Amino acid sequence: MRERWAVALAVLLLFAGCASSGSPGASPTPSPSAPALAGTSWVVTHIKGSPTIAAKQPTMTFADGRVGGNASCNQYGAEFKQSGSTLTIGLAAQTQMACADDAVMKQEGAFNTALGEVKAVRGNGDGVELVTATGAVALTLAKAPDTPDKPLVGTAWTLSGIVSGDTAVSPVAGTSVTMTFTETAVSGKACNTFRGPVTVKDATIEVGPLASTKMACTNEAEGKQETSVLAILDAATGYSIEGDTLTLTAPDSKVLTFTAA
Repeated sequence: MRERWAVALAVLLLFAGCASSGSPGASPTPSPSAPALAGTSWVVTHIKGSPTIAAKQPTMTFADGRVGGNASCNQYGAEFKQSGSTLTIGLAAQTQMACADDAVMKQEGAFNTALGEVKAVRGNGDGVELVTATGAVALTLAKAPDTPDKPLVGTAWTLSGIVSGDTAVSPVAGTSVTMTFTETAVSGKACNTFRGPVTVKDATIEVGPLASTKMACTNEAEGKQETSVLAILDAATGYSIEGDTLTLTAPDSKVLTFTAA
């Protein structure tokens, strides 16, 4: 079963067909039957007409007023609003891992630029096109493969990103934050081990209070990371699972994203 975001994530949602463009200065072509994006997931097949790298296609999942996914190697998330064919995507928060391949890094930069230029959406067969104010196709999307979501309970989850408002960071280099859920509890390890009760209902989650050991972390950065992770986890109110990605959301646009091990 596919759970959906209850609040903002952290956390962190690309193409089929060729791009088309309108005349200079033209407005996006209105579409009375523009596809509704809420509750849908896509892969980006083209960025401004250029095919994306098959093994590193960006992804986009639209749910509860937010769009997120993988920009190519980093996770991102942003608010979105759709009214008919008009689509507004807010400033995206994104983790800051260095992409291993220059071509992937270049693609991620192109995706981020195109995402900021989107002003409308229109159908394109089984896919959709996200277009700019001039009617040029910024992003071409194809439906994401219907892969089973990992279960919350019993899956080993590893931290992939921390989002606070418009700021997103990757885990501190050389560190790992892991956790697993049972039906009634969560346990894991940042630099200290932690555990606490959990209540899950539909797409909502209540965690804590959490208890942890008190060992000193290896360095200050790891200690700050642990403090941030446990605070957001303890305040979590919503969660979603898309494939092998778990997103936990808390008030004040704070999000944790985890990947199934």
